[in-house]
Amino acid sequence: MLPTKQDQHDKPTTEVKGGFPVTFHYTAGIAMEKFYYGLKDQKLLANTCDHCDFTYLPPRFFCEDCFAELGDENYQEVGPSGELLSFSEVFVDKRGDLLDSPYFVGLIKVEGTNTKFFHRLVNIDKPEIGMTVKAVWEDDRSGSYLDLKGFTS
Repeated sequence: MLPTKQDQHDKPTTEVKGGFPVTFHYTAGIAMEKFYYGLKDQKLLANTCDHCDFTYLPPRFFCEDCFAELGDENYQEVGPSGELLSFSEVFVDKRGDLLDSPYFVGLIKVEGTNTKFFHRLVNIDKPEIGMTVKAVWEDDRSGSYLDLKGFTS
């Protein structure tokens, strides 16, 4: 006979105190690793599916349409300019606290790609749909998404 929920709740619990050290190493993956190295060198690297002729930014390991593997030979530099397709003004931080000064984020179709790229808009007081924007780089880059400061007009 299986124990009922009531039987399980009537059993005493045991608490064991101590530490449980956990370490891990996070990898961005093959496609994103190349993308981050590109950012460090002030390059937007995308990759293209040979079967669909679809260009992804950020790059992908496989095509999301036909599931073909996108090999190392399919990477190319794109942009650095693009078209602003949509934008939003951000008033609160990730915790929901009001920001001292709001900023804009935008959805950008970078030249040479088929996907849309989401990033911060910098030094733009009044974004407009359809305006041309260009990548702006941090002076000190380390191979991170933050190496790209954002896009400006």
